[in-house]
Amino acid sequence: MERPSYGYSAEDTPDPQAQPVCPRHPDRVSYVRCKRCERPACPDCQRPTPVGVLCVDCERELSREQASTRPRNAMGGGMGNRPPYVTYTLIGLNVLVYLGQMLAPQIVEQLGIFAPFRAVFMPWTFFTAGFLHGGILHLALNMYALWIVGQYLERTLGLVRFSAVYLVSVLGGHTAVYLLADPLGQAWYTGTLGASGGVFGLFAAMFIVNRRMGRQSAQILVLIALNLVITFTIPNISWQGHLGGLVLGAAVTAGMFALRPKATPGADRQALARHSALVHSAVVAAATVLCVVLIVVKTLTVMSL
Repeated sequence: MERPSYGYSAEDTPDPQAQPVCPRHPDRVSYVRCKRCERPACPDCQRPTPVGVLCVDCERELSREQASTRPRNAMGGGMGNRPPYVTYTLIGLNVLVYLGQMLAPQIVEQLGIFAPFRAVFMPWTFFTAGFLHGGILHLALNMYALWIVGQYLERTLGLVRFSAVYLVSVLGGHTAVYLLADPLGQAWYTGTLGASGGVFGLFAAMFIVNRRMGRQSAQILVLIALNLVITFTIPNISWQGHLGGLVLGAAVTAGMFALRPKATPGADRQALARHSALVHSAVVAAATVLCVVLIVVKTLTVMSL
């Protein structure tokens, strides 16, 4: 049985009667051989392992093989047992901003709250308002929901995709508020705040994930329905923000699943993971661009009045 060359041609193989030299550095004599391919390896090309020395090429080959068999999450990204750091961070940011509201409400709220009449001139409020809250109960309910759903989704989607779905849902919620607000009515001057748009986007994402993975989805569907009932029956709740986050969160998650590259036997899973990351980045970018386009159209419409 022929021994694989690992990237070297027969001409690169040194004469067995001559002094062994490193294939990568022919001017260096080496009597240390790779345990895998048995080629000489100079000190710069040696990679010590528990089972002996490998050459740099064999080490890379083994790393690629190990990466190709590493477990992947539902979206094709790396899967591990890391704590849900993004969920912790989002909760921490919300709590810190709320403390800022308590200490300097005029400054924090005036700079961060979303209001349609000034949103174009303060575009950061499309995101910052998602970290402000109207009271301790408002904060507690949103953070509890984020804690419950976030832990599951962050491990299922991966931290980058999870972050993207959450932030795009926040953007989608405030975009919906901007689009549906009447420029001639009181809603145009009413401030909106809260993480509910992002949380509703995560509810939708969890429903899509469970459906696509064959898991129980009835409970999350009931949870969404109950929250929608609360949204439309209790006054002073931004139903536009909730619906906007719900719709965009569902659309982005469904798009990620629909466009996810399919693995086939023998496929390079690392290449598939890179392809998946590019495709999912494009999905998030498309959702963001859609929001921007809708905002521009609404702005031009308002200016023409």
